[in-house]
Amino acid sequence: MRTPMVAILCFLCVAAWAEPFELSGDWWQQQAEPGRHTTLVCSFDSAEDSDADFARENALSGGFGMAANVPGAHGLATQVAEVGGHLNFVGGSNFQPSHGTLRMAVRGDVWADETPRWLFDARANDRIGILREPGVLSLAFCTGRRTDEFIARLDLPIGEVSTDEWHTIVASWDRASGTGWIAFDGRGATGPMDFSADQRSPMAIYLAGGFGGRLGGLNLPGLTIDDFVLYDAALPVLQSEATLPAEEAEFLPVAEEGARRTLHFLADLQRWGGWQCIYSWPTLLGSSAQGREYVTYDDYIDNDKGNGSPRTAINFLYGYEILGDTRFLDVGMRTAEFLLAAQDERGFWVHGYTMTVDGIVPAAGDRHIKLQDLVQAHPMFYLGYVYRLTGDERYLDAIKRAGEWYLGAQNPNGSWSHHYDAEEGVGKNAIGEPGAGELNDSAMNSAIDIMAYCYHLTGDGRYVQAIKRAGDWLIEAQGDTVPLWADQYDPDNNPQWARAFEPPAWGVTATTLACQALREVYRFSDDERYVEPIRRTVEWMQANLPDGEMSTFIEPGTGKPIAAWDRQVYYLDNPEHVAYLQTVPIGTSYMQKRQVRATIERLLEQALGGKPAPPTVTPESALEALPGLRNGAQSALDSQNEAGVWVVDNVANFMGSIGAGFGATCPRVLLILRYLEQARIALGEIEPVYRGAGNLQRAAYPGDDWYELDWGEHVGAQ
Repeated sequence: MRTPMVAILCFLCVAAWAEPFELSGDWWQQQAEPGRHTTLVCSFDSAEDSDADFARENALSGGFGMAANVPGAHGLATQVAEVGGHLNFVGGSNFQPSHGTLRMAVRGDVWADETPRWLFDARANDRIGILREPGVLSLAFCTGRRTDEFIARLDLPIGEVSTDEWHTIVASWDRASGTGWIAFDGRGATGPMDFSADQRSPMAIYLAGGFGGRLGGLNLPGLTIDDFVLYDAALPVLQSEATLPAEEAEFLPVAEEGARRTLHFLADLQRWGGWQCIYSWPTLLGSSAQGREYVTYDDYIDNDKGNGSPRTAINFLYGYEILGDTRFLDVGMRTAEFLLAAQDERGFWVHGYTMTVDGIVPAAGDRHIKLQDLVQAHPMFYLGYVYRLTGDERYLDAIKRAGEWYLGAQNPNGSWSHHYDAEEGVGKNAIGEPGAGELNDSAMNSAIDIMAYCYHLTGDGRYVQAIKRAGDWLIEAQGDTVPLWADQYDPDNNPQWARAFEPPAWGVTATTLACQALREVYRFSDDERYVEPIRRTVEWMQANLPDGEMSTFIEPGTGKPIAAWDRQVYYLDNPEHVAYLQTVPIGTSYMQKRQVRATIERLLEQALGGKPAPPTVTPESALEALPGLRNGAQSALDSQNEAGVWVVDNVANFMGSIGAGFGATCPRVLLILRYLEQARIALGEIEPVYRGAGNLQRAAYPGDDWYELDWGEHVGAQ
């Protein structure tokens, strides 16, 4: 960014660089109406008030000294009736500082005034405004509260102007290209502009004044404004002639509105940068889990269950990349700052936090630092996404510190445990046994992913060696005569108890997670040792599961289907046991059979099918993908409620449930955003690149070299 310059120097520089242009069409002269790209629309046709006809954030107008019943360019207009009279609107989604356009019709003595007058400005920490000086109209970016220090200014000479006629101003800006546009009655100038380093969305929008409240230069009675419109796109996008097929063009604004509805609702639920895991409906009681006993105050921030605050916040970063709404970036950045503040100086996070006036209070101490449920992985990947968007080294430093700690949390046998005991310096399973491995809730899978990510960030071969040790443990933990896996183990790799309903057993979920992890290790290594256990599992299932289905848990030794409650095993082939289980609060899935063989067969095919790369994205491929993506987006919209979330009648479907509610992550909004991404790429509105599609890991590292870890160099040639 260039050093801010005083007005006269900026004027001379920008005037030399600016090029003339003319607006196309007559959209800029028409009566103000909402459209796909409008964020605030004011026709001022109400004689009662000057509120907006349409607003993304809030349509109500504040201010003072404005008359709402004067003749306008179309219908009525708003007019300054007292010195300093103005309107103010909420900023946020109503104004986009990174790329946007403004248009307004203006009449009055302001065009002949010898005093500089500000017709509009949007205030964040810095400001974007429209300044009129004698014979000149300017788009100006200013620092803070100063009117004499410009970050950048684009001037358009307009000469003498009639004060009795309506004149139309169009101004536009685009951070990505570093360009500004300013036009008067259809003719204008465009040129390069510097932008503020602060990308926060404005807190306020001032019309007919803002700057100069204490410095003089306030607008005088008689200034009249009509047809004021703000857009979320820069001028080239607004004037683009690119189109979509009719069905997609009709669906696109509906999908955009649906995505915004969800994100605005979730933004209002954010507290201190985070969310709780589950919310009841319609009472919006927050809970860290599905049960009524977990309802808590909204000063609790959740980082648990694989769908805590980082997983909710990614919707906002992805939504910002797709929709360009800076308010969504604001929400996402608050989560990033919370994660920086909550990270222990040694590098880890815990599963939840309570916010107090004295600071952040962790929900767990040094004896119980959770490793499963992506408690470590999701903050790391989320900060990686933010680092990719911002380049801020603070986020990279936090990831490196966490990665170093994560290396030390690996057990000597290559596994990671349910949690880590920092006082004893060892991982432990759920019942406190040291050095015991865990598959449940992605304890191993997320750790392997993080090791690969940290290697890409640092080039440190210890992360590759850690993946090898993890793969070797997965081989050792597989059953012998029954080649499956358990959710959790003891230190000798025997299936072990965890919670009261998680027995020592071979399991559907554990086996699936283990095969997924081995698939990844095989892709990293090309070592057949890591794909052979998946083959053994497939062969056993083909011989023993004729319909491909298996009970959630089967007992080692007997092979009987079981479930558990209060650390007691119950057999699902015993009607009395089944009848009893129906009276205790465990989820129904623990008592059901599930299709598993087809899943493991597919994982084997994926492992042998080569290393997948991110998709190549072009406008043509985006257009081709739209019909298929539209089906998912339409399904999400059809099941979305009036607030924009997806409510189920009984969360987790068990008798101890919080009842009707929704998860804060709202994963179905990703179906809508993925459609919107490809639609906007096809229209040329956003860059055709792979952004991770709302997956935290891929959003943090969308590169196509994910599986290139220099395996032989770091662990020895295979």
